[in-house]
Amino acid sequence: MKFLDFDFSENGVVKIFWGVLLTWKTPWKLLWYTCDMGWSGGLAEWTEGDTAYVSAVFSWNVEKAYMRCVWLKSAGYYVKCGGQAVAMNPRVFSEFDTSGMVDALPHHNQDAVFTSRGCIRRCSFCLVPKLEGALVELDEWDTKPIICDNNLLACSTQHFDRVIDKLLDARMAGIDFNQGLDARLLTDYHAKRLAELPKDTIVRLAWDSVATEPLYLSSFQKLVDAGVGKNQIRTYVLIGYKDTPEDARYRLEKIVALGALPNPMRYQPLDAKRRNGYVGEGWSESQLSDYMRYWSKLRYFGGFTFDDYKKIKNGQEQDGQLVLPNMD
Repeated sequence: MKFLDFDFSENGVVKIFWGVLLTWKTPWKLLWYTCDMGWSGGLAEWTEGDTAYVSAVFSWNVEKAYMRCVWLKSAGYYVKCGGQAVAMNPRVFSEFDTSGMVDALPHHNQDAVFTSRGCIRRCSFCLVPKLEGALVELDEWDTKPIICDNNLLACSTQHFDRVIDKLLDARMAGIDFNQGLDARLLTDYHAKRLAELPKDTIVRLAWDSVATEPLYLSSFQKLVDAGVGKNQIRTYVLIGYKDTPEDARYRLEKIVALGALPNPMRYQPLDAKRRNGYVGEGWSESQLSDYMRYWSKLRYFGGFTFDDYKKIKNGQEQDGQLVLPNMD
C-alpha cells in the first residue's frame, strides 16, 4: 500500500531513542521493549465528546493509526492525532488536527508520569532534543509509580528530591525509573535517595558502548554501596549500533556477572521500513535475533549459557531432535 511517498508495505518506520514524543507525550523505550506491564503497545485511542484522539508512538503503527483516524472521521468525530509516528510523517496525517499539547501518556499506561521534559544530551540515535527541546522541570505532576523522564538526573537536586519525596509520601509500590538514569550524572547523593525507596523499586541504567564501561561500573557500584539491591538494577544494552557481537556479548555477560539483569535493545534506524529490518555492519539477522531472544529471557533459560542456547538451537535446526521451547 502506498500513501503519498510513504511505503506502508513493510509496517512503517521505527527508531529507538531515549525519549518521548513531540506534542503528544508518550514514553518510548519500554514501550518498544515490551507491551505488557500495562502499556498500550504504542497505539492509543480515546474519545472526549465529539473529539476522537489517536496517539501513535511507533512508526510501524503509522498505517494503523492513519486508518483509525479515517474511520473515526467517517464516524463523525473531529479527529486529533499525535505522537512520534505522526510527528515524523506530517503529510500522512495532514487532513487531521495535529496541533496543540495533549497528554496522551495516561492512555498508554495509567501508571506512568512525567516530572520533566526534554534532555541535555544530543545522542546520535535519539530525537528527544529535536522533538522536545531543552530540559524543563514540571511544577506539578500526579504521583505515579512509572517515571518516564528522559533525563531525571539532569534536573536540579531540588526537583529530584521532590520526585523521591512524593513517591515516599504516597507509599508508592512498584516504582520503575522506566526511561533509565544517566550514569554520567548519577552521584552518591542520588544513589542514597534512590535507596530510600521500597525494595521492589526498579532502577534502570544504560550501557550503550563498551567505551563507557568505567562510567557504568562506577554508577552501578554507587547504587549498590548506597543499598540498592543488585536485583533492583536493570540495564538497557543497545545492540547492533556501532558495535560488534563480541562487544555486545561482553556488556551483557558483564552485567550478569555483576548480579543484575540486562535489557537488550535492538537498534532500529529512523528510516527503517519495518521493525527489526536493520542489520548493522558486522552483525547478521540470526545473531541479532539470538541475542534478543536469549538475553531478554535469562530467567526463562535458567542455567543455560548463551553457548548452550546456540548449541540447542543449532541442533534443532540440523537434525530436528533437540527442541528449544518457543520463545517468540
